[in-house]
Amino acid sequence: MRLARVSVAAAAVAVAWLADLAYACPSCASPLEENRQAFVDTTVFLTVVPLMMMGGFIWWLRRRIRAMEDAPEIAVHENLLRDAGPFSKGR
Repeated sequence: MRLARVSVAAAAVAVAWLADLAYACPSCASPLEENRQAFVDTTVFLTVVPLMMMGGFIWWLRRRIRAMEDAPEIAVHENLLRDAGPFSKGR
């Protein structure tokens, strides 16, 4: 148990010390305006698309529920409602 805690603590310290080595990708830190604009556009795209997908699914689900609520009930023949066969409680 103690060895596991020490291992987790050592891994956390190693990750913290190695964070200085993690530099941004070349396009993120590029001085060229084209690369920076591409990075911003991609960030906006990756932010908006999942939100639109969730919103579209909620919109579709809401429409589907409303359509099901407005749907007419299935017509059942009167004999099926009246006659329960040999298992009816009235017999």
